Amino acid sequence: MTAMGRWHVVLIALALITSAGAGAAAEQMQSRAVDTGVDLRVPESQPIGTIVGKIPTKPGFTYRFNESPKEFILDPVSGEIKTNIVLDRESVDRYAFVVLSSQPTYPIEVRIRVTDVNDNYPEFPEPSIAVAFSESASPGTKLLLDAATDKDLGENGITNDYRIVDGDNEGKFRLNVTVNPSGQTSYLHLETTGKLDRETNDFYVLNISARDGGNPPKYGYLQVNVTILDVNDNPPIFDQSDFSVSLNESVLPGTTVLKVTATDSDLGDNSKITYEVTDTEKQFAVDPESGVITTIKKLSCPQYCSNTTCNMTCVLTVIAKDHGVPRQDARSYVTVNLIDANDHDPVITFTYVPSTASFATVDENAKNGSLVAAITVTDADAGLNGITSVSIISGNELNHFRLENSSSVYIVHVNGVLDREEISKYNLTVVATDKGIPPRTATAFLVIHVNDVNDHEPVFEKSEYSTVLSELAPPGTYVAGITATDEDTGVNAEIFYDFYDGNQQQWFFIDHLTGLVTTKSLLDREIQGSVELNVSARDGGPNPKWAYTRLKVTILDENDEAPSFPQTQINASLSENISPVKEILILTASDYDQGTNGSVSYYLPPSTERKYPNTFILDPVTGQLSTIVELDREKTSTYEILVLAKDQGFPPQSSTATILLQVVDVNDNDPIFYPQRYVTSIAEDMPVGSKVIQIKAFDDDEGDNAKITYTLESGGDGYFDVDPSTGDIILQKDFRKAMRTFYSLRVSCKDNGNRRSVEDADIEIIKKSQMKSLDFENYNGYTFKIVENEGISKSKVSRFVGKVGTRKTNDKVTYYIMEGDQRRVFKIDEHAGIISTESTIDREEKVNYHLKVMAKSGLAYGFTTVNISVLDINDNYPVFIEGRDEIHIAENMAVGQEVYFARAIDRDSGSNRTISYTLSYNSDNSFRISETTGVIYLNKVITSEPSTTLSIEVTATDHGKPALATKYGITAIIDDVNDHTPVFDHTSYETSLFESTLVNTRFFAISASDADLGSNGQISYSITEGNTEGKFGVFPDGYLYVKSLLDREEKDYYSLTIVAYDHGTPPRSSQVPVVIHVLDENDNSPQFTNTTFIFKLKENEPPDTFVGKLTAIDKDIGRNAELTFSLPFIQNDFRIDSRNGFIKTLRSFDRESLAQSTGQNYITLTVTVSDNGRIKLSDSVRVTIYITDVNDNAPTFTRTPYGVDISEGASVGASVTRIFASDADEGLNGDIYYKLIGGDDLKKFVLDEGTGQLFINKPLDRETTDHYKLIVMAHDSGQSIRLSTTTTITVDVLDENDNAPVFSQTQMKVFVLETEPVNKKIIQFHANDADLGINNELQYSISSGNRKETFFIDSYSGELFLHKHLDYEDLTSYVLNISVTDNGNPSLSSSIPFIVNVIDANDNAPIFTNTAIVRQIREGIPKHTPIVTVTAEDPDSGLNGKVWYSIIHQEPHNGRRHFAINNVTGVIHTLLPIDRESIDTFRITVAAYDRAEPPSARLSAEKLVTVIVEDINDNAPVFVSMNAAVVNSERLGRSAGRGIYIMNVLARDLDSGTNGLVTYKLIHGGQ
Repeated sequence: MTAMGRWHVVLIALALITSAGAGAAAEQMQSRAVDTGVDLRVPESQPIGTIVGKIPTKPGFTYRFNESPKEFILDPVSGEIKTNIVLDRESVDRYAFVVLSSQPTYPIEVRIRVTDVNDNYPEFPEPSIAVAFSESASPGTKLLLDAATDKDLGENGITNDYRIVDGDNEGKFRLNVTVNPSGQTSYLHLETTGKLDRETNDFYVLNISARDGGNPPKYGYLQVNVTILDVNDNPPIFDQSDFSVSLNESVLPGTTVLKVTATDSDLGDNSKITYEVTDTEKQFAVDPESGVITTIKKLSCPQYCSNTTCNMTCVLTVIAKDHGVPRQDARSYVTVNLIDANDHDPVITFTYVPSTASFATVDENAKNGSLVAAITVTDADAGLNGITSVSIISGNELNHFRLENSSSVYIVHVNGVLDREEISKYNLTVVATDKGIPPRTATAFLVIHVNDVNDHEPVFEKSEYSTVLSELAPPGTYVAGITATDEDTGVNAEIFYDFYDGNQQQWFFIDHLTGLVTTKSLLDREIQGSVELNVSARDGGPNPKWAYTRLKVTILDENDEAPSFPQTQINASLSENISPVKEILILTASDYDQGTNGSVSYYLPPSTERKYPNTFILDPVTGQLSTIVELDREKTSTYEILVLAKDQGFPPQSSTATILLQVVDVNDNDPIFYPQRYVTSIAEDMPVGSKVIQIKAFDDDEGDNAKITYTLESGGDGYFDVDPSTGDIILQKDFRKAMRTFYSLRVSCKDNGNRRSVEDADIEIIKKSQMKSLDFENYNGYTFKIVENEGISKSKVSRFVGKVGTRKTNDKVTYYIMEGDQRRVFKIDEHAGIISTESTIDREEKVNYHLKVMAKSGLAYGFTTVNISVLDINDNYPVFIEGRDEIHIAENMAVGQEVYFARAIDRDSGSNRTISYTLSYNSDNSFRISETTGVIYLNKVITSEPSTTLSIEVTATDHGKPALATKYGITAIIDDVNDHTPVFDHTSYETSLFESTLVNTRFFAISASDADLGSNGQISYSITEGNTEGKFGVFPDGYLYVKSLLDREEKDYYSLTIVAYDHGTPPRSSQVPVVIHVLDENDNSPQFTNTTFIFKLKENEPPDTFVGKLTAIDKDIGRNAELTFSLPFIQNDFRIDSRNGFIKTLRSFDRESLAQSTGQNYITLTVTVSDNGRIKLSDSVRVTIYITDVNDNAPTFTRTPYGVDISEGASVGASVTRIFASDADEGLNGDIYYKLIGGDDLKKFVLDEGTGQLFINKPLDRETTDHYKLIVMAHDSGQSIRLSTTTTITVDVLDENDNAPVFSQTQMKVFVLETEPVNKKIIQFHANDADLGINNELQYSISSGNRKETFFIDSYSGELFLHKHLDYEDLTSYVLNISVTDNGNPSLSSSIPFIVNVIDANDNAPIFTNTAIVRQIREGIPKHTPIVTVTAEDPDSGLNGKVWYSIIHQEPHNGRRHFAINNVTGVIHTLLPIDRESIDTFRITVAAYDRAEPPSARLSAEKLVTVIVEDINDNAPVFVSMNAAVVNSERLGRSAGRGIYIMNVLARDLDSGTNGLVTYKLIHGGQ
């Protein structure tokens, strides 16, 4: 439980106690709590100075904290509370204190709740842990892991989102989260998903993440070290499937033959290997530990003998067994060839031309007699046995070669006409025979290659090739495989391919060696729709020959062209006022694709329609742009029209252009004078020609249509004229001669189109000397307000604005509006001076009007300014500022990211122009909008597929009454991001093809898909592993092809890794294994494993006796390697099994008879082996079978005495050792049997009498008997006499880890003070193990109960130490499971529970709640009245946790104690009468002590208790003024009846509030 959680519980407990005791204490406690309270909230981690809130304040008061907290500061005037430190909710989540006002004091209770922010990361109990799974664990096996915790609360707390983020590349594990029904932390399991294999991977380091629910989230990590435990699932494997060795037949018993080695991928006993031979083996033995094979008797193998030499071969089976349960074994075969010392075959050596060559060659045009090769024969034997002759016995049936002897060297010459194209290679079987009896031969094969002469030209398979390609085919795409052949060989048959014409665009590439044609770059049908490539083939001869063919490539169209306007900006013009529908221009966009891909349609996008509603139309077919309304240049002079051209392909392509339309002016506006009335005065002495005044007219047209000419229509008497171009009134004559004081002129104007102003300008010119001044009532002008007209159709009813007037005059006054109202919105009553509206008023058009008003009375003129403010009404809808109709958002856009800024404006003012934004249409609540800013954010993770659209409708509403709203539609297009990895349609691929498959052949398709779009979903393939020889290639479409020639005999299995990668940025990729099996073709002849075979057969054996086995090999496989053995001639002595090569007798043989009749003791056979291919291939060998005699000899042990070590854990029936004895006799006289005759009284062992194999008969126990000395006997089976011999076997029993350690501990509990230092030794554990050596080596550990890693144990000494500080208040005892484990394999262990009890120390001071204690009491309460109970808690136990209270300080400190406290209960009561008028506030400091012993160890805490004294009306008012006054009688007499001031009486009351408010009343004496 966190500190916050404990505090929460304390608060609840106090609340319950308070509630339960409220009724009982109501009569006793004469105080009440603070009436006024305020609850505030503030997020944690905010900077210092963050505003928390304000307390309610009253005017004239200042405020202070009752106890100044370090965390907050208070503004004494405003009551604003700010943070003084950075708060941490996980440390303290709430605060409570009291604020006191100035006099008269009243309290305010402030409660501040600190709210959570996501500032803590999830945490696992430990950063790393170790777990183990058996490799035999089935998928779904679970292990419980400690879940993570998070100090934050609510959504910021831990979620159930656990993931393996690293270390599980093989996908062997997953996490399983189970919700705890109790609501506590969920259960987290690590679960296997597939079969584990320790031999592949025995250790995983998994990185597991835990996510909290914050935004953005935070993560915690746990490293899980997973060990895979071994099971015996692998058999031993020999280094070789068979072994072969040669020995002299005369070797002595005990001679080492060879050493076999096997390995086992498992561990421990599962990988410990013991070797043995079959029970029937009598001549060889194998050391069970080392695998060394030795002879145990004189060797006798099937043999072939001459007068001086012998050859013999034995085959034995060696078995390797592991020690796992159950045991697994493997077998290997050892062939032992015995060589006679006097037996040597001839050796044939070939010498080629040149001498460095490795085979013979001859040109196909070589002349008769040409030298081909030389044959030299050597024989290590002497005499006739070393004299040899040579002959060609096969391969020269056409007699194309002859053999000539020259000085012991045989020369091979050409003997006919050769033709390589008919026979390219000769295989001559050359036999060398010595003159021994019987003769020995050697056979060799002279291979003669006929050299080619370049007499053939290449020939293409086809005269013309054709193919079809998409123009979007990526570079490297397969086009064709061009193949040519040449009947020549060597360089003359090497063919080189090339383009000699047609590849001008460089779109294609041809492999010069293989003829594979692929694309080199991207194609473009719009440039060239078909390509004819002319291909040449050239051989490699010195005078090369050529051949030619043609490859036609048709390119298919794809929608890869977007429509294109000639210009992105098009200028156009159109006169205004032309009746619709009027054509502006015809748009043309070109698209060079074919069919629908090139069909173009034209559109006006929605943004154009919104910008210019119901103004233009665009024909989608013809592209004609027209107006559908009359244009008015004076309203809009220029239009920017966006147009869209889109094709009909899929997906469609589009482009845009902007049309700048200029509206040409038409003279459709009259000139207008403004001001229309002018008044000026001039001096009489103004020079002639001077400008008097300028009049102005305006024309809304432009250019020449807006040029104005002025004309004086009347008035002036010739004294004035007007400048026709500028409108200046010019004095024409000397004005001093003017007879009149006042002149009225009328001026007209026309534009260049002869349009005349409707009203002429009136100009009044007065002599300055005669002009009088007329004053308005308001010297500073007038200011009026009027509300703008309401509604779309503005009311034209005249409305009163204000009235102006002049100061009193007897003459008639006329009023005019001179300037400031060009649109003539206002009018003035000429006589009354009342200003009213003439037309509708629109505040959005103009907010303020500044009118110049003239008053005229005769020659008196006055001028004033009238300022009119137009007040707003809500008559304008919000208008969206032009933006994008379509927006693009990435499919992986983060939630909360800004999507679009929808901004609208409102021409109204004040609240009428304040706009709020809402989403009136929000598909699946995918978005949210800021009500004030209009910023649209992503609200949910995007689940829609890329390229789909989401519709959004934004409503902008003003704050007017009634409110006006406008809607705006937006289409959000989901853009694809490269967030999908290519996925193969299979997790692995496997295929096969014949080794004769031609180069460039496509043989297998790999397919992967990518859910992304565009280039993100475009996949390419490559071979990254397994193709080091370059045998295979892969095209962009995933098709595998043969890149170079295959040879199954060289390699029959390829394991490729194919990578599929997309074209995104950055690219994503995945890989898949592809296994390719190369199938066999019958291209290899069978071969006997030996050049000759020799076997032995005992005389007198019955017919059908096994003689020996012939072995042959064929590099091919399957049917092509199915071998058939046969004897070429029918005879009556032997037969051969056609399938397995077993030779058996057809009759019984008598060695003496055979020697007498033939002069030798052997028979020679010729055996043929053939394969089963469609064209059968064969080989022959000579077999010699010796007939052997019988003899008698006594058995002899090869080693004596024997010694062996055996583990006590060996199972019953396990082999201990094998004893060997030899007997030179044959037959029964040489058969040996064994017997155990002593040293085994307990019958622990049993001896196989036939093999000499010693087995365990009963379980062994080293701890009981560790040594045996056995006596064994070996005897033969002679018929007349049985011979025997004895020897001893010493058996030492080795220790096995079969005894678990045992604790010698008696103390199972210990007490430890919680203040003990870290590394304090607590106890030492001791244990014993009856085993020996490493099995007796012990290690100690804490297997469970070690919460928070509080303890540490020395694994070797068993000493238990304190690793972290103890806390009695957190945990009072630990139950540790102490384990001791030996180092055996597998190890054994024992455990004991050990209890560590924590002794409490006084390490916690009493704690008061952080709630401020402020009580209000009434003055005058009796003494000893209880007013409040203070409570402190101490988490310690016993006296350390018992709390004692006392008052240590009181303010004000006047030497008198007003209060006392009950030392046990904490109840504070009064000691003296309480008088508010003396002291209105008490501050009592209460101390809480624990009762620890000795007293010097006691800890304490202090708490301030504030007592505010409330007033009661216990003081009467007291007059403080004089009680007499002197009044003069004379003065009194004069004021009789009127009342006079005599004096002021004043009384004061010491009470406060209404109790101290004094009122006065005259009781008597007033008569």
